[in-house]
Amino acid sequence: MPAFAVNALGVAELARAAADAGAMFVHYSSDFVFDGESDRPYVETDPPNPQSHYALSKLLGEWLAADAPAHYILRVESLFGGERAKSSVDRICGALRRGERVRVFADRTVTPSFVLDVAGATRALLERRPPPGLYHCVNTGVTTWLGIGSEAARLLGADPTLLEPVNVRDVPMKAARPQYCALSNQKLADTGIRLPEWRDALARHLGT
Repeated sequence: MPAFAVNALGVAELARAAADAGAMFVHYSSDFVFDGESDRPYVETDPPNPQSHYALSKLLGEWLAADAPAHYILRVESLFGGERAKSSVDRICGALRRGERVRVFADRTVTPSFVLDVAGATRALLERRPPPGLYHCVNTGVTTWLGIGSEAARLLGADPTLLEPVNVRDVPMKAARPQYCALSNQKLADTGIRLPEWRDALARHLGT
């Protein structure tokens, strides 16, 4: 399957190359490795329980990345920003700017990750070199997709009634997605690398 070829077998080759070169290997993983049944942000020691082929491929990639003696495995979630701006956050913001209605999950809990903050945290890890291992690399704070949409509407001066709240169970999806997928970034903060709050990140992304 393509997901396993890219997310697992490809990672194995990169980890092997990094080990041969004596290089630090940085690999990005996903909140999808969890089942979404938690009621508080997941920490790195929580047991994974992937619910889809994609999620399983990401977990396998984590295990294979750890074969590199020097490695940082960074779980990110709900990424937004960057040159392409194709994320769900960007889709919501685009609709609000155009004055179009947009559906948002009212019951899916997340910790958004601004790509510029993830990149900055990655650089800080490589410069500071805390102990290798697994870290959650997300912006600070927990919200829902409706919360993100509401804050975006406020920042943009858009009509918040354009946001159409929906529940996860009412939206058919090809693959299962964790309903509660917030991640704690406390372990990363304990190294001295503190990511900004998600509202701050969203305001910077929107230029407000």
